[in-house]
Amino acid sequence: MIIKPFHPFPILETERLSLREISDEDDHDLYEILSDPEVALYDYFYPVDSIEKTHLFIRRYHSELMANDEITWGIYLKTPSKLIGTCCLGNFDQDTLRAEVGYALLQSEWRKGYGTEAVGKIVDFGFEQMALNRIEATITPGNDGSVRLLEKVNFQKEGLVRQRDLIKGQLVDGIIMGILREDRG
Repeated sequence: MIIKPFHPFPILETERLSLREISDEDDHDLYEILSDPEVALYDYFYPVDSIEKTHLFIRRYHSELMANDEITWGIYLKTPSKLIGTCCLGNFDQDTLRAEVGYALLQSEWRKGYGTEAVGKIVDFGFEQMALNRIEATITPGNDGSVRLLEKVNFQKEGLVRQRDLIKGQLVDGIIMGILREDRG
């Protein structure tokens, strides 16, 4: 059985980052992330065009958390304190002790190692605190930066699933990447 220690919200720390719950006060920083067409390019959502739509994301994060369906952390720089991204665990499968990870990062913070740092910490949380056996991610072909990020935290490419996801009205293939508890070393 997957242990879901979501209450109180688990705050995770790395050397440069604090991973914690996103609140309404983060709406402008989250809007900056979610309104960027490059950030949304390979994801299911269209770039948001208003603070109100950003609040819908915040409410969805909260309702998924309350239902124990998904936990979404805000990725905050410690210095200066600023929300620069999101990272989640969800799609839990109790029988196989499996979950999926997903993330989005402010474009100006790409290629600085923040995504690798955040995903690595959340993978550790999934294995150590939730008793997961497997964490996977599905990457849209062409999103090479995301593939590299996952490879840095020991995910392995496992295959291509044809027409797996609906991205902005189009069925697209998905590169399946995964990591097992035993892969963490």
